[in-house]
Amino acid sequence: MGTVVVPYSNIQQAFTERPDAVHKVVDDAVNTVAAGDAMRKAQLLADWHQAVAALESADQGSTILSTPQNDLASRLQTMIAHRAAAGDKVQTISPRDTVVTPQGNETTVEETVQVKFDNNDLIGWLGTGLVIILDPKRAVFLPPPSTPEPIPDNAKIAMFSDWGTGMYGATVIADSIQNKLRECDVILHLGDTYYSGTDDEVRDRLCTDWPKRTGVLNRALNGNHEMYSGGQGYFAALGSFFHQSSSCVALQNTNWLILGLDTSYDDFDLAPAQVDWINAMIKAAGTRKVILCSHHQPFSALDEQGPKLQAALGPLLEAGRIEAWFWGHEHRLVVYEPHPIWGVKGRCIGHGGFPSFRDTSIGGRGMNYQWIHIQPRPHAPEGLVLDGPNFWVTSAPDQYSPHGYVFLEFEGDKLFETYRTADNVGLMRWQV
Repeated sequence: MGTVVVPYSNIQQAFTERPDAVHKVVDDAVNTVAAGDAMRKAQLLADWHQAVAALESADQGSTILSTPQNDLASRLQTMIAHRAAAGDKVQTISPRDTVVTPQGNETTVEETVQVKFDNNDLIGWLGTGLVIILDPKRAVFLPPPSTPEPIPDNAKIAMFSDWGTGMYGATVIADSIQNKLRECDVILHLGDTYYSGTDDEVRDRLCTDWPKRTGVLNRALNGNHEMYSGGQGYFAALGSFFHQSSSCVALQNTNWLILGLDTSYDDFDLAPAQVDWINAMIKAAGTRKVILCSHHQPFSALDEQGPKLQAALGPLLEAGRIEAWFWGHEHRLVVYEPHPIWGVKGRCIGHGGFPSFRDTSIGGRGMNYQWIHIQPRPHAPEGLVLDGPNFWVTSAPDQYSPHGYVFLEFEGDKLFETYRTADNVGLMRWQV
């Protein structure tokens, strides 16, 4: 079973039936965590109100997975989903189905399960769980590797991001990488396991669903949703499943250095020690071309900017040392032209499994795949956005943008990228 859908409407309905009781149980939990600290209590209440407002704002309807960029809200969804599943307070709203795409590929879409609870359930769950999710324990950061891992000069890398839903195109991508790629040396996820990266969410939606191939290097970066629960599940999985020494990754061959950054432990930022590591790795790489991978974006024409990332890596960017930068976080696919100042080729590949509304404001429409040109901005270069239906959101395929991944093929000092749909149809291939 994939992620249990927790729509805001269920929370609102339960609250409407007994608002005083909900307020009381929240107040009791906040008092427990604050332990007599009035300022702490005020902050916790403000966090609670902001979290619920964020859930309402991000809601995409009762049948579609949604979650905001808010740590407490995501933990609340995790808690409700866990309690509802354990208490059989769920219902199937879309059964497991077979989808045939226009290319003739037959794929399976997992069932969609939604919570079904009343006011007494919500009050009980908040009473026993809110204290825990108000103050999660933070994982210990693992230092970056001292030396890069070797990869072949003709390495093949399957890369995707925002994939950990266990639903929609995510499972189809896993099948494509596992069974349809002739060659693959590295599988790399750029972060986000939903809702909040708890132990069981990481186990079920990241590790269990991971594409299984013999002799492949499996690597996963940290995302903000992994850190919403403190990162415990993700950092544990680095050792137990990925055999990965750090949330930072370094891969190298004769011509290329690939650095996977952790921009989530310090949200949308890089701690000085990690910046020092990046600079040291690049200095030691000599004349190798450098690719950066991260969960968060350094810039965007359609979403938030990454000013802290730009500032931290400014000297490297201004020196033209970064050839390309792949990131997720935004739930779409965008291929940018070289940055007019830095020359870096930006790639947003956050379309791995989370449902995102199509960019209708710039021309997203119809039932065919298309690349939409976006004009340059003062803060971002021009580029192309992939538009089209999402056949794996079966309730409303025309409303959601496509899921897919990128396949990188190194040929000496050249790098080719192919953007593939979830069911492995190549949409475009060009040289980076």
